This record gives sequence, structure tokens and C-alpha cells, in this order.
Amino acid sequence: MPAGLKEQIISESAAQAMTISRQRRNTVFAAVAAMAAVVILLIVSSSSWLPHRSNDDNTLAIYQNQMVKIALRGYGMDLTTNDPAQIRAYLAQNKAPSDFVLPAALQKTTATGCAVEGWQNVKVSMICFRTGRPLPPNQSSDLWLFVVDRASLKDAPAIGQPRFIAVNRLVTAVWAQGDKVYLLGTEGDESTIRKFL
Repeated sequence: MPAGLKEQIISESAAQAMTISRQRRNTVFAAVAAMAAVVILLIVSSSSWLPHRSNDDNTLAIYQNQMVKIALRGYGMDLTTNDPAQIRAYLAQNKAPSDFVLPAALQKTTATGCAVEGWQNVKVSMICFRTGRPLPPNQSSDLWLFVVDRASLKDAPAIGQPRFIAVNRLVTAVWAQGDKVYLLGTEGDESTIRKFL
């Protein structure tokens, strides 16, 4: 065997093994990249199948359901007070509706505080009250008023008398006055909520 042939064979074998290894790595990388591209393509193209928010989302029924869920879920008040002036000041400071008009009976009802909620990128004022009925432990309110700009609901009620609608465990009264929509809710029936209007 000529001198150096053995070293040349070993060297060429090692070089060939490295070339095969590199080719395998490149093949695996190309396959992974292709699969990633397919996944991205599927995600992008499937977005047309997913539900999109539309004007149908800003209906009174959806608004009522969302606000009732907030009242029933165990919310936290942003401000705890029985002072109506402080409640209005807090809501105004946080750019939520604060120029609302309360029915005479609700003006005499004890407030417990307020919170600012969201709806379709607008702010909703939530004012919490006590009906006077016994409350479970850790519950400070059992009557909730939500006030939102009328323009934020595509099917806002006409100005006039309240409509009474049961939503989940609450009976609600909904009415419009000026440029606001009011949603009042409590547990009970229509006669229960009428006492606060």
C-alpha cells in the first residue's frame, strides 16, 4: 500500500461523513422550515373562518347579559361610599357617565359605591345600591345601575317607559333618557324592581 494512502482514505471518509451529516442537517432544517411555513399559512388563512366582532356585538341584549354577569360575578367596587356626590365625582374623573338622572325612588336608596366598566370601547358607570333586604356575608350590594351612552347600542331603547326583562337570576329594567341608557337590576320580579323607579 502506497505511503499516505491509509491516511488519505481515512481523511476522505471523514470528509464524506461530515458532508452527509451536513446534508442531513440541511434536509431536516428545510423540512422543519417547510412545516413551520405550512402552520403559519394555516393560521393566517384560518383567521377568515374565525368569528369576527361586528356591529351585531353592540346590541342591547348582549349589553344586558354582560352587565348582569358583572353584577353577579363578585365584582370589586372602585370606590366604596354612600355619598352620591363622591360617586359622581369619581365617575367624572374617570371619564365614565356621571351626568345621569336617577329616578326619585332610587335617589332615596342607599348607595354603596361605584365602578367603571367597559363596553365596546366605551366606559359604563356601575352604581351599586342596597335594597334593604338582608345580604349574604361579603356582599355589599344587591341593586345595580349601569349607565352607558345611548350611541354605543345600535338598538338602544326609545326614550320612554322602562322595559322589564329577566336576565339570568336578575330582573332588569331598561330605559333611555336623554343620551343615556339605564339598566337597573336586582334579584326578584318586576314588582321588586318597580319600587326603585
